[in-house]
Amino acid sequence: MPTPPTRRAAAQERSLEPPRRLRALAAALLFAAGCTDRLEAIDLPSIGLPGLDPPGTSAPAAPASAAPRATSAPHAAGAASAAPRAAAAATRSECDELPSEEEERRAQLPPLTALGKAVPTEPWAPPPYEVLPGVTLPAKIAAKLERIDQGYARRTREHLVITSGTRDANRQARAMFTKLRLGEDLLQLYRNKAAVQEIKKAYQANSRKPPEQVVAAMEAVIQDQIDRGIYVSAHLRRGAVDVRNRTMSAKEKRAFLESAAEVGGVLVLEETTPAHYHLQID
Repeated sequence: MPTPPTRRAAAQERSLEPPRRLRALAAALLFAAGCTDRLEAIDLPSIGLPGLDPPGTSAPAAPASAAPRATSAPHAAGAASAAPRAAAAATRSECDELPSEEEERRAQLPPLTALGKAVPTEPWAPPPYEVLPGVTLPAKIAAKLERIDQGYARRTREHLVITSGTRDANRQARAMFTKLRLGEDLLQLYRNKAAVQEIKKAYQANSRKPPEQVVAAMEAVIQDQIDRGIYVSAHLRRGAVDVRNRTMSAKEKRAFLESAAEVGGVLVLEETTPAHYHLQID
């Protein structure tokens, strides 16, 4: 005997209950997180909920947050050499950490390999300390960092995290392009305003071109500056390294400074925005 139309409609209605509940739950989670803009444009059923993701899938990684816009003068935290504080202040660097891959995607910049240029690296064995993706360390610098890390691990049983290293003109151009595209004021970030203005002019003059061509124009200016002995970022000089310290306790910070002094030939400056140690290694 065929099911009456009213019963079929009721059965169909019940079959839609789980998706509707999922939509309601996902919408409630988004609202609680402050994601109230354009909810109607979000494909709610595709949002992963605990225990409901399709097999073989995982939640995407959250994008790295942009570096804080404000800067403050770095404070000398210690130095392996006996250089005066005035000399340390004269050589302090800007907090121009490299943008994340997510920020580069938001700036519509192709992946690094798509530019046809590889960041030059020198072969060296994997160290016990952690090096973030995209960070380049020459072999001699890596070897000295390993000695510092050995002293730090001996004192704390922890290892260092290297967040930035030596850059070439191409990598610096990509970083500055991304910051400009995402609205950061480079004149507030870098001390050498004249060098920044030169690079910004190349960016503006080529702004209608594809991103990789804009980067190439900016790279040419940065390389010309390097050839003239001008370094818009300390990371363009060999030996510049940033070490994460926001997770270090006061005892661990002291252990790091002692380890750097033990190795020698290392100038250590404490940067506050974002928090890290900037090292200039001989």
